[in-house]
Amino acid sequence: MGLTIEISPDQLLTILSQLSAEEKIRLAERLRAAAAAEKWRELSKKLPDMPEISMAEIVAEVKAVRKQRHLKHQ
Repeated sequence: MGLTIEISPDQLLTILSQLSAEEKIRLAERLRAAAAAEKWRELSKKLPDMPEISMAEIVAEVKAVRKQRHLKHQ
């Protein structure tokens, strides 16, 4: 058995404003993480499927880009 109540955004803000600064920060971090995860899920649906890339391939690409940048600045 559960309890469901409806509250307006203003009512929620009033309740949240009563939290301590530490609790507000902790809640904000959790909400930010949840929002980022939701945004990532939506974005990942739009990205093409790519084969898995190894850490060695990532490192090689980073090194190549850095080398290119270094050569441009000489």
